[in-house]
Amino acid sequence: MRRAVDRRGPKPIHRSGHPEFVELVAEDPLLFLERGQRLFAEGDVPTCMYIVKTGQLQIRSAGVIYEDVGPGGIIGEMGVIETQELRSATVYALTDSELVEINDARFARLIARAPSFAIAVMRTLSRRLRAMDRRNSTP
Repeated sequence: MRRAVDRRGPKPIHRSGHPEFVELVAEDPLLFLERGQRLFAEGDVPTCMYIVKTGQLQIRSAGVIYEDVGPGGIIGEMGVIETQELRSATVYALTDSELVEINDARFARLIARAPSFAIAVMRTLSRRLRAMDRRNSTP
């Protein structure tokens, strides 16, 4: 008897972020996404990262759902850190969402204003890398 195999991988991690991130960018202009709208696609050229102010977004790649990100979470952080590399995943809005776009200059200002922001970005990168490593090492 054959069993169906779920090739989508483990269920996504649901993350709300850091409320203090939303406070840091409270006065910044917003980018609005409607439910189902794509923020960026795997293979796109990165220009910035985003802080989720409201809503829920989903990070996917090659049919695998990696993570759902809520208010205070960050999306696309590798695009600010590694500007020479293409986007490694696609991000969709699961709900109507408000985001704040963070380009290189804004990223530097945020770090100067709140050094803990840099640590939180590094922790997010590390956590996501470890999650991908676990997925790739599981038979």
